[in-house]
Amino acid sequence: MGRAEGKVVFVSKTVPGDKVLVEVLKEKTKYAEGRVKALFRPSPDRVPPRCKFFDHCGGCQWLAFAYERQPAEKEKMVRSFLRRHLEGCVVNPVVPAEPATAYRHRGEFHIAPMGKSVRMGFFRESSHKVVNLDFCRLFNESFNEAYSKLRKVLATENATRSLKKIVIAQSEDGESIAAHFLAGRSLEASDAPRLTRLAFSLGFTGALVTPAGNQRLELASEGNTSIAFKVPADGDGKTITLRADVRSFTQAHYRMNRVLVKQVLEMVKTSSHASVLDLYSGIGNLSLPLAGICAEITAVEQSPFASLDAKRNTGANGIKNVKHIESDAVGVVKEMVDAGKTFDAVVLDPPREGAAGLPELIPRLGAKRVVYVSCSLPTLERDLDAFREQGYVLSEVVPIDLFPHTYSVETTCLLRRTR
Repeated sequence: MGRAEGKVVFVSKTVPGDKVLVEVLKEKTKYAEGRVKALFRPSPDRVPPRCKFFDHCGGCQWLAFAYERQPAEKEKMVRSFLRRHLEGCVVNPVVPAEPATAYRHRGEFHIAPMGKSVRMGFFRESSHKVVNLDFCRLFNESFNEAYSKLRKVLATENATRSLKKIVIAQSEDGESIAAHFLAGRSLEASDAPRLTRLAFSLGFTGALVTPAGNQRLELASEGNTSIAFKVPADGDGKTITLRADVRSFTQAHYRMNRVLVKQVLEMVKTSSHASVLDLYSGIGNLSLPLAGICAEITAVEQSPFASLDAKRNTGANGIKNVKHIESDAVGVVKEMVDAGKTFDAVVLDPPREGAAGLPELIPRLGAKRVVYVSCSLPTLERDLDAFREQGYVLSEVVPIDLFPHTYSVETTCLLRRTR
């Protein structure tokens, strides 16, 4: 970020301390966006990105920024966005990622026809043009190898031209890897099983084809399309294994996800007799660990795939005190309020769009504390404003770097009720 004639200018792929010539691409009333035309003097924190796609790929933005400086810069971002809520609040330093590269276990790769072949990879920055990606430093060696094999074979398959994108997910131990082909309307029915068999022949342990607009409709399936990873079971160092369908959301960084779960357990910090409501509960990433320290957990998740995963994970781990509800969060909470239901604490882990509509309802559930996990600082700030109007103030923030080499940061926030 720089300034020109008093206006803030956001320039991607730069490092704090760079001296650059910038071309302005978009100009708004209060800010502008630009790109680097020339680098006059590099920042002392600039490092070689070691990626031939970095200049134009939208997959990461900070690969040229020395990682040891990234957590401090992300803490500045957190303090800047949440500045109106920080009086009396403890803001902890960003927990740095370990490892900072080769950490991702899941990738969403777009498909675009290119002559007689196809492009496969991430979108270009601020564009829907596909970067023809053959390797990415954010994924580990075995993931890149599986992706490269699949990409090479698909380049010569006519059916690939009818695909919109491919999601690949890998288990924590690296032994399972699943592919989800999302098809457009032009895909021939006979091509779907051919695609799954092709992935299976390349060493994928599971493959699935669905229409891009209806993931419930399985056109073909092969093997086991779920992957596994471990999370803390309670505050005493035990772990449990969770499984997730390739269509279900999971956090990007397995090891840092465990840090996140431990932090949520610490923030909930309630008695073993307490009842907790977990909204946007997914496959049970937070609700099942919370079951080890609370009497009763009610987990609400809208995705049918994640909800089914959560129920299976609950049974597989012998957990008895979690009730699962497959529905949208706002609708369920309205019903709970009308029924006079109360909880000791509420946990929220919403998507990037945030939790609009819930801050006005949660006080009527009687919760003394709310733990809000967010991957989007702008929507977090908006929701904190709404919570404050209802008497909840921000007490503690722990930022966690689940997304090294990008500008994203995960924040775990403890809100306490003051009235």
